[in-house]
This record gives sequence, C-alpha cells and structure tokens, in this order.
Amino acid sequence: MSAEKEQLLSAFGRWNAFIADLGKYDERYWNQSVASGKWSVREVVAHILKWDEYFYKAAISKIEEGIPLAIQHLDYDQFNDAAKEYGLSTPVTELVSEAIASRQRIIHTIAAFSEEQYGGVYMDVDGQPFETVQYLKDFIWHDNHHVEPIKRLLQLRIEEMSLNGWPALQTVLYDGWFMRFAAGYTKRSNSVHALYGQTYMLDTKISECERRYSMQNLNTVFKVTPFIQPANLDEVLAARGYERMDQTVIKTVHLTDVKKPSHVDVWLEDEPTENWLDALTVFSGLSDMQRAITQNMLEQSPLIKCFATLQVNGIPVAAGYAAIEDGWVGLYDIVTDVNERSKGYGEQLVLHLLHWGKEQGATESYLMVVKNNEAANRLYDKIGYISQYEYWYRVKSSVPL
Repeated sequence: MSAEKEQLLSAFGRWNAFIADLGKYDERYWNQSVASGKWSVREVVAHILKWDEYFYKAAISKIEEGIPLAIQHLDYDQFNDAAKEYGLSTPVTELVSEAIASRQRIIHTIAAFSEEQYGGVYMDVDGQPFETVQYLKDFIWHDNHHVEPIKRLLQLRIEEMSLNGWPALQTVLYDGWFMRFAAGYTKRSNSVHALYGQTYMLDTKISECERRYSMQNLNTVFKVTPFIQPANLDEVLAARGYERMDQTVIKTVHLTDVKKPSHVDVWLEDEPTENWLDALTVFSGLSDMQRAITQNMLEQSPLIKCFATLQVNGIPVAAGYAAIEDGWVGLYDIVTDVNERSKGYGEQLVLHLLHWGKEQGATESYLMVVKNNEAANRLYDKIGYISQYEYWYRVKSSVPL
C-alpha cells in the first residue's frame, strides 16, 4: 500500500474513533443541536452514515466487483431529510454501531483495491468522473466539517459548567460578556468571560470593563477561550498591552474508564468544613482573606458538591473539591501536601472524587490544569483524562498583581 493511500485511509478512519468516543456520552448530548436552528448530533451522525452507505453501494463495491458505477444525481434535500428522520428514530447505540461498521467496510474494501482500481477514473450514471482518491479527500473534509461543531458544542458546555463549578462572589452580565468579581482571588473568578455575541463597539466595551475592574481596585483580566466573541478579541487585547498568562488545558474522562480508589482513609463532605478549609489553606498557602473568599463562594453554590480530604494515619495529605452538573463532575483545587508528593495521594484523591461522582449519577468528568505543570498532567493522563481545548488569560496591570 502506498504511503498516500495509507495516510488517506487513516484520516478517513478517524471518524470511527470519534464516533466510538461520542457513543459514551449521555443521550441528551446526542439530542442537542450543534447550533441554533441546526441539526442535532444524532442527525449529523445519521447524515454521514447514510452517505457512507450510499457511496459504498453505488461506487466502492462496484469498483471492487469490476462493474459500472450506480452513482447518479440525487435530490439532496430528500436524501438528507430521510437521513435525519433515521437518526431521530434509531437508538444511539445502533447509530454508533452502524456508523462504525459502514465506514470500516469502505476502508477495508479500498485497502484491498489493486493499484489499478485505486487509481482508476470511473464514470457514474450521469457521465461524471469518479476517483477513489478524490472521494476520500472530499469526505475527510466533509467529516471535519461536521465533527468540529460537535466538538465545539461539547466544549462550550464544559466551559459554562466550569464557570458554575467555581463561582464568583458577584457576576455582571454585560452585552454578552460576564464580568466576575471575587475580591481578586483567582483569575477565574475575577475576569471577563467573552462567551457570547456583542452589540457595542469593541474598544468602548473593553474600556468599560477596565473602568469597572479599576473601581474594584483589580487588574482587568480576560479569559481567552476558543469561544471568545468576537473571534479577534485576543489580538485586540494584545495590541492594547494585555499580557498573556497561565495557558491552561481542559481535560475530560469517561467515568466508565476510571478505576476505583484503593486508599480508604478519606473524608467526603457536602460543605466546605473547617477541617477541609484548614487542609486546603495549608496545602495551597492561602491567606486568611483567600480562605474566607473560598468558603463564601463555595457555600453559596447551588450545585451538588463534594469536599474531599485524604488522610494517612489520621493526618490530611491531600484535599480537593468537586461539583456536579448535567452528569459531569468537575474537579477543582486538587492539592497535595508539599511534603507528601509523588506518593500517589493525589491520584487516590481524584479517584475518590470521581467514584463519588459516579455514585451521584455522573458519567463524565472535566478539570483544568496549567499546561506546563508536568507532574499534574502526568497524573491526570494516567487516570485517563484527555485534552479537549486550551485557554489563557490576558492581563492588563493597573494595580499590583
């Protein structure tokens, strides 16, 4: 097999890995529209499945058998409407199984093509040329055209949940942007989150954010995600002198893929108790004010919460916090005693929080980790977390950081 053929088939096969992973998500995700007024996830998957079936029967199998192609002009609206109806009426498990089997059948057949079959130019019923190489290239593009909005749908929901999971003391909604305030403790809770569209002039809007943070004696901080509105906001902030800081990775894991914890000495509580706050304060080096802000923020959260403290011989060695929303358990402030690191306590703490989440009905988990924190990334990769997207902050210093 030529290198080009192998590369194209590999790229064409990425759809199967994507669908296999997609099949692990809750059905409500499959029922979501990829954007306002657009198809649902299950309709998109059925759309691609039906085109795979059509091209296998009308072209790929014909080339294999050495008989004329049956491809002809179709009423695309009618074809797509039938595919959408199939997607809505077919269970997700069947859609996943059929989508993978149909794509794999095409890959297996093309892989077995002779060089003459693979490189041949064939005429369809309408007298139009069909080439296997161009077919693969076209549908790899077609896959990506649909896959990216599905990924973005999931990622944007995670971003929203992460804001809820680690709240602020006050939030101001301003023309599609969220300005969050928490007396300066953590950038996440003291920054502008430009998630949605805008109507005001951009320079005017940024200046108003700067004014409001200055009134609180805070630096103006923007969280820059793949979803920022407008899309050029990062470049505009850089031109205004904002410094880029703290590149961070959002990672996720399916809870079905996570093992159970083995360390049994752990306290799991539904409120930030004094003992939990004591451990977090020591391990994270919080000031009295930061401790009070943390307690205030987390006590007010309406989400289902868990505050975990891992102990050895009755002495705390690691602490962390989790919150559940929409079947997802988000992890925050996972920290181990500096004198007890590299002993597996962080892993056991995370596994306890994930196991707790499963008991509450959660099926997925997300967390945030600074990209250059090699030890933390190794830990989360070991547990099974995979990267979804990255974000960073843009900071304009008007008061001491």
